Amino acid sequence: MRRTESDVAELERWLAGLLHYGTWLAASTVAAGLAMALPGPWARSWPFETGAVAAHVMTAGIALFILLPIMRLILMLGAFVHQRDYRFGAIAALVLVIVVAGSMIGAT
Repeated sequence: MRRTESDVAELERWLAGLLHYGTWLAASTVAAGLAMALPGPWARSWPFETGAVAAHVMTAGIALFILLPIMRLILMLGAFVHQRDYRFGAIAALVLVIVVAGSMIGAT
């Protein structure tokens, strides 16, 4: 099926928004973890170990950075299937399967 220019522009807006806000969220999460790791008088009053929590927060931020391209693929797959463009949907699904398979192989 042929896509119109408005469909392409809408997909590009969705992708740009996902990458823009996702990058800000991931960077803010990493920055919050770094701020928690800084020594200071306020850190002594917390009832938990700040170093371990800060490391987990920074790890979550890095995981968000890693997940952004995967979320982009999922968004593209959904948009292509919604537009009934099954050829590009199949390509997006194939790339997503390759990424997931590579992640599973790398995790073992």
